[in-house]
Amino acid sequence: MPFPLPRFERLSRRQFLQRSAAVGGLGAAALLPSLGCSNDDRQAFDEVGSTTSSSTDDGTVVSSADDTDDDTDDDTDDAATASTATGSTVPAVGNPIPAGAQLTVSFSYTAADGGGRVRNPYIAVWVEDTAGELVQTISVWYKAQESKYLDHLKRWYHAEATLLDNGGTDNLDAVSGATRTAGDYQLLWDGTDVDGNTVAQGQYVLCIEAAREHGPYQLVTGDLTLADQPFELALAANGELTGGSVEFVV
Repeated sequence: MPFPLPRFERLSRRQFLQRSAAVGGLGAAALLPSLGCSNDDRQAFDEVGSTTSSSTDDGTVVSSADDTDDDTDDDTDDAATASTATGSTVPAVGNPIPAGAQLTVSFSYTAADGGGRVRNPYIAVWVEDTAGELVQTISVWYKAQESKYLDHLKRWYHAEATLLDNGGTDNLDAVSGATRTAGDYQLLWDGTDVDGNTVAQGQYVLCIEAAREHGPYQLVTGDLTLADQPFELALAANGELTGGSVEFVV
């Protein structure tokens, strides 16, 4: 399958795939139930179709088909319109968030009944800055021997590849794991970036992205303002990604 990021250097893309093939521990991610490895991930995503849900000004959720093999820049623009939530207040930017601060991300994956065997999805959870630059990948679930299909996690893949092509730190082994069955999950982020530095107070975006073989593509985002005050934020449901929320504690 051709890569959807032609503007990046060939060597960087090759290094990214070589690195992604080795799956390590879960690092900063603490996982709740249903952690068993998948037996349902065969030659994944060859015919995957995708659906993006977006909210109009009146709150209506709109779904539209999407071709996962389109140019990544176009896909990323489409994905950016997916379900979004906003929370907290604006702090003074520049100071680091308090020591010991932690963000808990909770969500449910509920497989839609398509009348056949449901393949476990690839799922990525990460934090970006407001310019779309990757701050930290909290967790990525995929089948290691099928890492070439990571590009179906379109927005995360674009952010990760951009980071690596710009010489950023590769910590994929520390945050990756096998796919999971339907269930409720909880992940923890300690407020550090890919280099292990505590992030500055300010605006960020939390993203949860899912894609599965013969199933939909979905993206849920939440605008975060990290400061010195705790907050909770509900995330809008999008297809098979439901029950999402974040809690920031200091």
